[in-house]
Amino acid sequence: MSILESFVKTGKPLITVEDVYQKSDIVFKSFIVTFSFRTVEALLEDGLIETVAEDAIRSISCHYPVYRFIGTDIGLIKTTVGAPIASVLIEEMSYVYSCRKAVIFGSCGSLDKSIPEHKLIVPTEAYRDEGTSYHYIEPSDYISMSRYHKVCEILDELHIEYVTGKTWTTDAFYRETVEEINKRKSEGCIAVEMEFSACEAVCRYAGIELYGFLYRADNLDSDSWEKGRRDAMLSKDKRLDILNVAFEIAKRI
Repeated sequence: MSILESFVKTGKPLITVEDVYQKSDIVFKSFIVTFSFRTVEALLEDGLIETVAEDAIRSISCHYPVYRFIGTDIGLIKTTVGAPIASVLIEEMSYVYSCRKAVIFGSCGSLDKSIPEHKLIVPTEAYRDEGTSYHYIEPSDYISMSRYHKVCEILDELHIEYVTGKTWTTDAFYRETVEEINKRKSEGCIAVEMEFSACEAVCRYAGIELYGFLYRADNLDSDSWEKGRRDAMLSKDKRLDILNVAFEIAKRI
C-alpha cells in the first residue's frame, strides 16, 4: 500500500490518547510548545514558570515536564525534534489539560538568503515531506496552515516584523539535497523545518487550534551550508525575546 493510501477517513484507531492518559485537574487556556531546553532553563532561572508535572506526559525514552507561566493559565512544554513526537505531544497536552489552543515555534533553515538571521517567519503552507500527516488527513503535497492569518494579525498588533511563505517539512535533514532545495524554492518555499505539516495535520484531526511561527537560523540558499547562529549560539535575552512572542500569541488567542 502506498503512503498516499495510508489515510482511512472512517478508520477507528485501536489506541487513543484517552486510553493512555488521564485528564489533569489543571486546565490551560492555551499552551506553548518549544524545542529549546535552553529557553526552558532561562525561564526557570528568571522565575517566570513553575513546574506543574514532571511526568504527566511521558514515553519510554524520557519524560516531558509540563510548566505554567506564573500567574497565568498558559502552559509550556518542551518537545524533542521531529514530526511524530512534536505533533502527538500537542494532542496529548491538549487532552490532559483540556486545552484546544497551541502555539508552536522554533528555528528553521532559510531557503531565501534575503531573509535576515533571526527574522520571524509565519508559514502559510507546509510541504508534507514526512510520514505522520498522511495518517491524519487526506494526501496532498502541501497543507495550509489554518491560522496563519491570526498569527500575522497578532504580530502586526505587536509591531513585530515578519515574512510569510511556504515551508518544507522534512524528516531527513541529512538528505536536503541541492536538487530538492531548488525544487522547493521553485514552488515558493522560503524555509525548511521538521514538524509543521505534521503538527497542522494532527491538530486538524484532533480539533486543536494551532498557531505557529519560525525564526531563521541557518541558511541553505547558498553554494554551501551557512550555519548561522542557532539555538546554542543565541544569548539568553534573545531566546526570551523570541519566547515572549509566543507568549503574547498565547495570551491573545
